Amino acid sequence: MSIISDVQEQGIDSGIVSLYELDLGTSIGYFSQGGLKENLTAVQFRDSTSPYTIRTYQPLPIEVEGFDVSSDGSYSRPTLTVANIENVFSNAAGTDYEALIGKRFTRRTTLRKYLVDGSGDASPPVEFPKTTYIIDRIKGKNAIQVQFELAAPFDLARVRLPRRIIVGGACPWKYTEAGSKIYDTSSSAYIARTEVQKEGGCNWRADSKITIDGTEYTAYMNENDEYILPSSLTYTTFSSSATKGNYYKTVAGLTQIKSDGTTSSLNDYNYWQCLSNTSATPADGNSAWRRIRIHATHSASQTYHGFTDNRFNHYVVSAGRLWQVKRTTQDGGAHQPRQSGDFWKFGDVCGKKVTSCAMRFQAKVNPSGSGSGFDEVRDSRISLPFGGFPGVVQRR
Repeated sequence: MSIISDVQEQGIDSGIVSLYELDLGTSIGYFSQGGLKENLTAVQFRDSTSPYTIRTYQPLPIEVEGFDVSSDGSYSRPTLTVANIENVFSNAAGTDYEALIGKRFTRRTTLRKYLVDGSGDASPPVEFPKTTYIIDRIKGKNAIQVQFELAAPFDLARVRLPRRIIVGGACPWKYTEAGSKIYDTSSSAYIARTEVQKEGGCNWRADSKITIDGTEYTAYMNENDEYILPSSLTYTTFSSSATKGNYYKTVAGLTQIKSDGTTSSLNDYNYWQCLSNTSATPADGNSAWRRIRIHATHSASQTYHGFTDNRFNHYVVSAGRLWQVKRTTQDGGAHQPRQSGDFWKFGDVCGKKVTSCAMRFQAKVNPSGSGSGFDEVRDSRISLPFGGFPGVVQRR
């Protein structure tokens, strides 16, 4: 028993019935086009998915036309005309006409003989392929009728499928929102995230931990794809030459923004990782060098500086979370790091690029740094886990 076998016969021995479903988000309205001509009563038909629940389609004074199918040209935009007398359709849908814009409208077509009478087995329905449209706009309205224009879901202006904007080379997921842990601000600690709390596809751990060859490391990074390493490592003042894998610093003349809002000159440091033996002075754009940042453990007795060039603002770790001075210098423990407020912000931020993702999930320990810091060569055996970059080919 199938629709195909019926239409292959010399003639169809049963009338065609069109049924309509209007998805209102919180409920679904089931309607038929005036019911059967000779019996204007409700009709019943099964859902197309298990458990094939029987649905009752109420007869309403509606007319739908324009379901043309073409192999070229623009998609058809059918019209739905409903009687406007006493707002019959609006009352049946439980909302006003304007609120129907954007709602999903599905047309189901079957033969009359395949309707059900509320009894019988729970077998799947026999029907033609369903067609689904979106109510795009009110095309016309008067005292007698209201006419809506329908559009295919992929033919709507300003609507992107699958309902998220995709930019080449940029990750669309929220950082760490699908990971196993979440930072609890009330306890200033990481707690387990339940399944219902998980969102998107980025399962990078919120505490920035990564296990490499059985050992756990912390991989902090900022939005510029710069590793943020512990201040306890050895940072040698660069003089005339450098060794691959070691860390160096050079003086940076900066302008400090003091806690009272005034400014003053202050020397701080640029920090670098040497990528190949060189005598060249560390500089951005030099392939022998990679800029890094450093963090310290927060202490109430220390002062943490903010600068007019906020890339140099100090980083601290407090309760296992990386923080960065937001703008002004923090004198001692005047302002404890926290999520809200004018003084601190989260320091571990994703750059939302393929490189940002790879530097985390494909991180390799710096072999020259005795297990501290990360190598410039990534572990290409590890795949990026969630396909956040459609259409992008990663080159290593």
